[in-house]
Amino acid sequence: MENIFKNAGENNSSEEKEEKTLLLDQYNSLKDSYKEIFMEAAFSIRAAIDKFKPENPCTICTVKCNLEKKDIFGDFPVGCAYKDWQVQTLSFLEGEYKQKLKNTYTAIMDKKEDFTCNQCGDCCRLAVSEYSYEQLKQRAYRGDKFSEDFVSVFVPYGSEEEAKNANPEYFETLGNLVEDKTYYYYCPKLKDNLCSDYENRPDICKNFPHNPLKLLPSRCSYNEWRKRIAKIAMLINAKVDIIEFYKQKLG
Repeated sequence: MENIFKNAGENNSSEEKEEKTLLLDQYNSLKDSYKEIFMEAAFSIRAAIDKFKPENPCTICTVKCNLEKKDIFGDFPVGCAYKDWQVQTLSFLEGEYKQKLKNTYTAIMDKKEDFTCNQCGDCCRLAVSEYSYEQLKQRAYRGDKFSEDFVSVFVPYGSEEEAKNANPEYFETLGNLVEDKTYYYYCPKLKDNLCSDYENRPDICKNFPHNPLKLLPSRCSYNEWRKRIAKIAMLINAKVDIIEFYKQKLG
């Protein structure tokens, strides 16, 4: 009998290590890819805005200057064709280009409909936030829809130990990867891995996972969706960051 219990413990330990490895693989895969994807995004945006770059406008320009470098981030005087290039670039990135990014983002989120929840219950059993329960309630009071949905469903664990017991592998992985303070929550409506108030669940539950780059528990069936669209999602994320950089430099 002692050996049976011993073997069962070893099997559980093996499963826990395997799940932790899967979670870390998710994170490392995204991290290792992001630098290359960021450079791809930067070159893509640069190629798009270079189409607006004027060709040899200095030959007919009447503005006196000593500019040698005709780059997008140059300090061009008013009336200079390159100054107009900067204005056109901002308009393009904030308008047409950003709208295409939004359309692509909507498309990859729609792809989630090709997958079905496998009712593992992990998203209900252990939810995380950078905000405390009181902060979430304050944000909900100020009209933040996500926070409003969150506090309508989740309640905080009494201690981190309780949260860890809910999903040791996910808890430990998040603890190793997230440097900032993390708060842990659970849904009391979860019964035998099913929602006891399913018909009245809020959008935060209906739309899970709501972030295509979210680190998901290893048992979650949406991991396959996330893997398929991860690169596109990271490209979109990188391009949005780069657009903000252009706005700061040129705005």
